[in-house]
Amino acid sequence: IIIGAGLSGLVSAYQLKKKQVKFRIIEAQNRVGGRIETVYGRQNTPMEMGATWFGDEHRNLLDLLDELHIGPFEQHTEGIALFETMSFTPPQQYLVPANAQAAYRMQGGSTTLIHALLAHVGMENILLDTSIVHISQENDHLCLTDATNQSYRAKQVIIAMPPKLIAHAMQFSPLLPAALTQVMQQTQTWMSGSTKFAVEYARPFWKEHGFSGSVYSQSGLATEIYDHSNVEETKFALKGFLNGSAIHYTQAERKEKVIAQLVHYFGSAAQDCLAYTDKIWHDSFIQPPNDTFLPPHRNNGHPVYQESYWDKRLFFTGTETSKSFSGYMEGAIIAAKAVANAV
Repeated sequence: IIIGAGLSGLVSAYQLKKKQVKFRIIEAQNRVGGRIETVYGRQNTPMEMGATWFGDEHRNLLDLLDELHIGPFEQHTEGIALFETMSFTPPQQYLVPANAQAAYRMQGGSTTLIHALLAHVGMENILLDTSIVHISQENDHLCLTDATNQSYRAKQVIIAMPPKLIAHAMQFSPLLPAALTQVMQQTQTWMSGSTKFAVEYARPFWKEHGFSGSVYSQSGLATEIYDHSNVEETKFALKGFLNGSAIHYTQAERKEKVIAQLVHYFGSAAQDCLAYTDKIWHDSFIQPPNDTFLPPHRNNGHPVYQESYWDKRLFFTGTETSKSFSGYMEGAIIAAKAVANAV
């Protein structure tokens, strides 16, 4: 049994299927993909609310995309970029030449990777809307119990979830080693508490005036903004990150502030958007209640996650467990391949 149908859980299943190892995935949410989530605008523009970019150094991800026939394309950064230090002074402008940055996105959106993995893994092997709350060791197998008291049995279990969430949401019999539990509670969850937004437009007015779409602001609600047009240059959006105060506003208020900020940078054309969407990553699937702040990558890739437990029956995977590129899609794939090999 694999607990979690995010990228690590799906890649773990994908690797196990190649080895003809039987598996079942149990997912607490009503969807697959975890921290990969692409939404589509009124004109079907793919807009990423979760994992988005990758680079040439992410060889495991690039190899997987090639294997699944998914094309990467280069993030558009060419043109005039803006840097705003204070709201009452004009943003500084600087010119970014073509091919100045090797950052890529997936054609069709990051969800294309999830759909491609699903085609191999099989939706019939995934159980959604099911939260595992207890795992116990019983003779030669493990027994899992969900929130409705339904039980499941497996020879081995892979938990593909943020460690901090595991420590809060699950009980184990016998108890896990204290050293492992302590590290799990102090492992930062990548994207936890962050807010992403996207605004869909009928035309790329920013490019028409020589702007790249890239903005970095120290004073606006939107702290980073990027061009988010599709590879074919037929669908257009701006996408980025909101600062920590975003959680205190309603979505309507966030939209109003973001649009006003875009009008400030790019003129009145920014007022006429087709769709606005955003997501605060703070629900129970990524954060425990009363979550406390941890520095980025705190305890990511810790040695305790490279071990198996309960006589090689219990394993942990996920981007936070990866020794390299933790927090990224690359780290999720590295961790998944390692745990599949261990199984």
